[in-house]
Amino acid sequence: MAIDQNDVNSVKGVLLPDEKVQLTVRQRRVGPGGSVTVPTSVIATDKRLIIVNKATLGIRKDYEVILYRQITSVRFEKGIISSSVFIRVQGYDKDQGLLQGGKEEGEIDGLNNTDAKLLADYVNQMIVAVTELPEAADDASATSVFCSKCGAKNPAGSKFCSKCGAKLA
Repeated sequence: MAIDQNDVNSVKGVLLPDEKVQLTVRQRRVGPGGSVTVPTSVIATDKRLIIVNKATLGIRKDYEVILYRQITSVRFEKGIISSSVFIRVQGYDKDQGLLQGGKEEGEIDGLNNTDAKLLADYVNQMIVAVTELPEAADDASATSVFCSKCGAKNPAGSKFCSKCGAKLA
């Protein structure tokens, strides 16, 4: 699978100690859905998806973290020039990020056709893998809450992120 080292470096502070990056994809700079100045990157790890939304010409980065167990479905839509991956997420704050505006399904658009297919296939594999895990081994979710803004791990029951101060869902 394709891994861009620049994308990996951009999330080093967000990765958990034992987390491994499996795949990175980035919006195209040219074409439908692309972003010329600040393309969005998606980092698929062995534990979760990390979406890096860049703003202010790439100076500011917002990290959106989605655990695979929260994803209920993924679909791939192939276009002529670029493709999209649609992700449906359960129990997610719908006022920000991928599901902004109350959408039930978020779109990551402007991806290279091959990259989009790889991402959709990998996320589908991970959805199956986490649904087959026993309840007790469920990603330490009973004792931790991950910040959807920066990805930091916080104790269960926390109201605000200990790293960036964002309100936790």
